[in-house]
Amino acid sequence: MRTLHQCLIAATVAAVVVVPLIDLDADASAPAQPPAPPAVVSVAAAISTELAPRHWAPGSVISRQDARVASEQDGRVIEVVEVGQQVRAGQPLAVLDDTALRLRERESQADLGRIQAQLDMATRQEQRYAQLAAQQNIARAQYEQLRADRDTLVQDRARAQALLAQTRHQRTQMVVRAPFAGVVAERQVQLGEYLTTGAAVARLVDTAAQEVRARAPVDLGPHLAVGTPVLVRVGQTERPHPVSALVPVGDEASRQLELRIALATSELPVGSAVDVGLPSATTRAVVAVPRDAVVLRREGSFVLRVGGDGRAERLAVTTGTAVGELVEVAGPVAAGDRLIVRGGERVEPGQAVTVQTLSRAVSAR
Repeated sequence: MRTLHQCLIAATVAAVVVVPLIDLDADASAPAQPPAPPAVVSVAAAISTELAPRHWAPGSVISRQDARVASEQDGRVIEVVEVGQQVRAGQPLAVLDDTALRLRERESQADLGRIQAQLDMATRQEQRYAQLAAQQNIARAQYEQLRADRDTLVQDRARAQALLAQTRHQRTQMVVRAPFAGVVAERQVQLGEYLTTGAAVARLVDTAAQEVRARAPVDLGPHLAVGTPVLVRVGQTERPHPVSALVPVGDEASRQLELRIALATSELPVGSAVDVGLPSATTRAVVAVPRDAVVLRREGSFVLRVGGDGRAERLAVTTGTAVGELVEVAGPVAAGDRLIVRGGERVEPGQAVTVQTLSRAVSAR
């Protein structure tokens, strides 16, 4: 009985030892798993370009022609434009009652006619007295007095003509006209109100002539001039524009100078807020890559380059100046290297990749 029990224990131990050997042989004989398929990625080329660090300053879109049009005369308003109305240059903004001026004009015309009649009579008498004086039939002093009276009437006529012209000019000023084409942004008077001389009628804004007004620290003055290209950013959109005007006088309180950037068209409503990218250092030649090519990790930044054998390799880089969609990098990256910009999230160094689209490098803006 004891012998049988020992035989069973020995058989059990042998089975435990043999089973792992059988599994090991089975694993060794199993076929190897196929390698993972190449990752599909998009690439862009690194480029050699000139970049300069930028200082971003807030700016506002304004109109180069923005005026509160005033009246040169006083009177009751009988017509006025509506807010939001588009007007042409010379089109009436407001019309004032000119009844008093029309009556004054008629009075001036009557005075001019009376003086002209007196002058005609004096001229005829002066001609007759000239003949009598030549024949010595009258005293010379009497003739000279008549000539003086005639000359006085000539001056009276000139004065009456000037007063008539002044009244007519004042009548034309009773219509307040737009000095330029634009839109009525505000209206300062209402129909029936009495408008005094110099009072504003309406605010007229030329929305077609736009520019950006921004302020920059005086330290950036050496890097700014008329024609210097800057970036105007609205939301996620950046567009290059040249500086159209620069006031090289810094404010004593803010230590900032003012600059203007002309916009080609009516891109934005007047009053829109924008950001202006100003060069803050001298432009220098660098190797730049698209922003999407740089992978940021806690241990450092790197890019994935596609080699000639179609495999990815990781290159550690140090980022520098960023302008638009380009980022300056320092490291083993050369212009023309194909860098992964899409699909590289799970790509490991040495893994085969398939290039889907070779996009052109983003240019510096």
